[in-house]
Amino acid sequence: MADQTAHEAVTEAIGQRSVEVDSRRDRLWIGDAIRFFLDAKRAGGRGQRTLDDYRKKLELFQRWVAARYGSYGNEYESEDVDPPVDAPYVYIGANEVESYVVYLKDERGMADSSRKNHLAVLRSFFQTVSRRLEVPDPTTRLDEARFHQKAPKRSYLTKREAEILLSSIENQETKQEINETSETEDVEQGSSVRGGREVRRRELAYTLAARDHAAFSVMMYAGLRIEETTALAMEDISLARGEEEIKVARGKGNKERVVPMSPKLKRSLRRYLKVRNRLLSPAAGPLPHLFLNEQGERVTENTLRRRLYKWVRQSSIKKQDLKPHDLRRTFGTWFLQANPGHVRELAELMGHSDLSQVMKYALSDEERARAGVLRL
Repeated sequence: MADQTAHEAVTEAIGQRSVEVDSRRDRLWIGDAIRFFLDAKRAGGRGQRTLDDYRKKLELFQRWVAARYGSYGNEYESEDVDPPVDAPYVYIGANEVESYVVYLKDERGMADSSRKNHLAVLRSFFQTVSRRLEVPDPTTRLDEARFHQKAPKRSYLTKREAEILLSSIENQETKQEINETSETEDVEQGSSVRGGREVRRRELAYTLAARDHAAFSVMMYAGLRIEETTALAMEDISLARGEEEIKVARGKGNKERVVPMSPKLKRSLRRYLKVRNRLLSPAAGPLPHLFLNEQGERVTENTLRRRLYKWVRQSSIKKQDLKPHDLRRTFGTWFLQANPGHVRELAELMGHSDLSQVMKYALSDEERARAGVLRL
């Protein structure tokens, strides 16, 4: 009798729990789930750039579901009413996720690589919400999505290409320095005021070239991301003998790391630091940021991108589609070329917590792959 009473109590409790879960699921809207997911990822240490990317992708999915299922009867058929922007979470099933992936291709013309990334964000979203809020995860019933995968392109510089690119910047520095000296002599001999302006223009061009060389060297010889490079402060670099290093205090995911400084990077930074004060405004006083623009403010990522594309166009390197992140990939590839199998050390240097993230650098060594095939 006691056992039967206990069994009935457990059954009743399970039933109540099921009702609570069903009620929570019925009341949950997609917008609420997105906010919960973003808060969870923020608490987990995700950076603002990553959170913004999650939000953009999830809100696109939210609007698509709302447009498809959010018109309750004739409520939204009037032209005076804005289209729905949200819908209940229960409307989402495996069919909706699959249809959305097709929509991204057919209606938005999205490439397979982008659709794959969107689906990965949706999977993470549903897994987190399902686990924490005890609601269904529609991706568990999703058939495997296959995306066309193109043959990988070389995403790093060869040693020769890097030498050509950086040498072209160095040559410009030297040229501007020589011209600056010549113009200064002319001004001293009584040339016009216009000559003085020309000296300042050439001085600025020389300083910016030195800055570009140093910034690109930081990405190439220390493996920093472009946002980490622009965020560097003067106190983050150490040039003392035996202690040459770069501290990445504001890395992706708020992870801090220290990267030893190579001799080539040290020389480039020293050359820039000799002329960095030319970019400072006397009225503004000293600034903590390492890399500055011509207004004496912290250089932006877009500025460095534009400058890199300009230098690449002016150089004769084969890889004309070079992107800033390719400089970081160059560091990873070169490191494994020089230290085969040292994947864990590379992961620490590049700020990766997942070893699989750095395995691509072992696979991207085109020259080693070609040499391996020739040995067969």
